[in-house]
Amino acid sequence: MKALKVILLAAAVLAAPVSCRNSAAPEESWRDLLAESERHASLKEWEPATEAILKALSDKDLNGGGRSLLLSRLASLDIMTWRDAQGWEHATEAERLAREDGTDTLIATALLQKGRLQLCGAITEGEAQDAEALATLQEAMTFASVSPNLQADILLQMSQAYIGLNRFNSSIDKEIYARAGECIDRAVAVSRDSSFAAKALPYWMRWYRQGGNWRDGIACCENVLSGLRGDDYLMQSQCWNNLVLLYTQAGDVQNAAVAHQQYVYAMEYYMQQKADARLQEMETRYETSLKEARIARMRFWVVLLCFLAATLAAIIVTAMVYNRRLVAFDRGKEQLLRLVSKDLTSPQFNRKISESLRGIVSMDEEAIRARCRELFGDEEGFVAEDVASYIVNLMEERSREVKKLGLTARELEVIRLSREGLSAAEIADRLHVSVYTVKNHKQNIYLKMAVRNNSEMLSVASQLGII
Repeated sequence: MKALKVILLAAAVLAAPVSCRNSAAPEESWRDLLAESERHASLKEWEPATEAILKALSDKDLNGGGRSLLLSRLASLDIMTWRDAQGWEHATEAERLAREDGTDTLIATALLQKGRLQLCGAITEGEAQDAEALATLQEAMTFASVSPNLQADILLQMSQAYIGLNRFNSSIDKEIYARAGECIDRAVAVSRDSSFAAKALPYWMRWYRQGGNWRDGIACCENVLSGLRGDDYLMQSQCWNNLVLLYTQAGDVQNAAVAHQQYVYAMEYYMQQKADARLQEMETRYETSLKEARIARMRFWVVLLCFLAATLAAIIVTAMVYNRRLVAFDRGKEQLLRLVSKDLTSPQFNRKISESLRGIVSMDEEAIRARCRELFGDEEGFVAEDVASYIVNLMEERSREVKKLGLTARELEVIRLSREGLSAAEIADRLHVSVYTVKNHKQNIYLKMAVRNNSEMLSVASQLGII
């Protein structure tokens, strides 16, 4: 039975995946979700990018440094979706966690987002926080020494702070204006990203427009265009759009019209490119879902086959154990019969057997085995074990039958006293109860044993080993 339970338990464990075969896939790690957010952001899909970061923040394995990085990223997305108040809270918390973690690049990243937020939303001179943003970004630079690309990003924002310091002045402060240009030059020089010049284009355009340098702005756009990949339609469209503005302000209507046409073409290609990318993503997800469904079906059939195999093995093992018990039972019975019939003409030998087996039904298993060894001696030890096993199994079987009858301890006592030939009155005397109580016990016994009288009761009790 123990083997059967173990096999069935193993089968149940194997079958467990069946109940959850259609459940969701394991949760992605926060790093995977960060990469997914960056992919959405590259397509300017701000809401899916934000959702991925929020999901990543719930990762139980996230440490303080990772949380700071995610919050900084979330603050950056808040800026793109005009949620400046939330962005400031996220950037401030990111800075606190980064300082606790002690990682310079994380501190610099959080300060960069705070500086960007200080540059946002100033419509009037009274709302402007360009000086505060510049101080924050300069502090960020002190922590960004090990990351050239981070330094480049900070320098671009510093250029915006310097430009902001000039935007409400009636005349441009040339020193501040020059510092803005120096920051952009340093950012392009420091960055190790080959496409950074294109990333810096909007900053150059704003700087050129503030200084009225139309020719230099046009040259910058054309220079960036020449370095772009043929399929980078987003940056191409931004360059052509800036050229439209620059040519218009320079009074060159013909080139402005050409630039506008190129801008329209680039935007059309970009939108087609974006649609193709989305379609490809949908196809990939569909193929992945089909693959997961096939795997789930295969897992179901494998588990089902394992369960059926385990069940069959359990049935075979149970049958073998039961058959072994039957063989041992028959062998013990045969040995006992051989012993009894060994010498029917020897009353002394038969008396020895009777005395040895007397009262054996009231013994425990160890005592029964000891008595059988004493009866057979050491020379026939295997015979003694067979007979003892037979008697033990017989007692267990009779005990189960007695339990099925539901006889109480007092009723069993009444049966045994009846075996001694005592009358109801004598049994009542022995048990210190009334005669009516004894008769009531006997009626209950008759009903439970399905007998009609005392002799039938004793006969059935003898067959069951009660007496």
